[in-house]
Amino acid sequence: MSIRGSIDSLTPEGAVGWAFDGRDGEQLVVQALCGGRIIGEAVADRHRHDLAEAGFGDGCCGFEIGFYEPVDPALLPFVSVRPRGGDVEFPRYAATGFADFFRSLHARHPAAGRHRSVFGGLWTDRTDARRLLAGRIAAGSVPAELAASLGALIEGGHVVLRNVLPTGGLTQAEHDALARYEPGQPITAEGEGRATLAVLAELLFRDATVRPLRAALDDNPVCTRVVPLRGIERGFRQGSTAEELPSPAECLVMVAAAGGEVALDIVRDSHALPEFTPDGRSRWLAAPDAALELAVEQGLSLDHVELSPTDVAIVGPGTLHRLRAEGGATALRAWVLPRRVTPSRFLVGNAGTFALRHPTGAMLAA
Repeated sequence: MSIRGSIDSLTPEGAVGWAFDGRDGEQLVVQALCGGRIIGEAVADRHRHDLAEAGFGDGCCGFEIGFYEPVDPALLPFVSVRPRGGDVEFPRYAATGFADFFRSLHARHPAAGRHRSVFGGLWTDRTDARRLLAGRIAAGSVPAELAASLGALIEGGHVVLRNVLPTGGLTQAEHDALARYEPGQPITAEGEGRATLAVLAELLFRDATVRPLRAALDDNPVCTRVVPLRGIERGFRQGSTAEELPSPAECLVMVAAAGGEVALDIVRDSHALPEFTPDGRSRWLAAPDAALELAVEQGLSLDHVELSPTDVAIVGPGTLHRLRAEGGATALRAWVLPRRVTPSRFLVGNAGTFALRHPTGAMLAA
């Protein structure tokens, strides 16, 4: 039977994880290596309830390796754990070791630009994004007239594009179609939803909206989800935690008013919060409460932004925001990803039911 295992935690002092070979009564000896040198070993015989419940024998297959001496944090991504005498490395959790690696790297090179997430992300989320924008404009890859809007997205985590939508807006019939959806319910291509999505694509995809989206994404935008909202949202959201995106740091959120005045509450500077909470949770993957805890801890305040029916707001993946659509107004929130990372399946049970390619180069798929 093949050996299975994982590294769950990795620090300069040691590694924690599990290793299981399927043979009753057999515990593996696991070794940590760096640069081909053994830096610690342990027997995988610790009991873990989660492994027992998952069917890995009696659950006595956890390990904790204490390194013979602390490892330089910059070398943690190069530490491997494998069974003694074997040559197959155990996989590691995506974030294992990398927070310490980047912390060490930037302590040595504080001016180095970097992504705010171990997942990478859009160039607009880099710490040197302002310099990147200036270089792109100088090289002609980004039109100079987009400098203000992209600069606002970089600095504030959101930008409002004023008077970019048609003044006519939606017809009464189209408003009535939207009203049939429960607040927060994504619009699917079932029944009348197909026609509604086609109308919304024409509303949202204008040259004035697609050009900054394309520049921020470095690709043609694909809208994978449109959700109408009426009333006041109970909590704050960030785009990266809406669903299982292929790259949570590579998404933007469009907000528009489909009828009436809409307001957007933004947690100021929330796009620049650190990725991990003190207890090791990633705010890009966890529920928004992880990001809210960080925002409260750092004493961040609120910005209140009013949107008219001709305005569109573009919100970054880590920006905490809340929608207000009162007095009969309807707000639209749409998730936009670059085409290179858009999954073939983005809503369970709705794969490939609708795909509309817009003349601007954008696409709406649901």
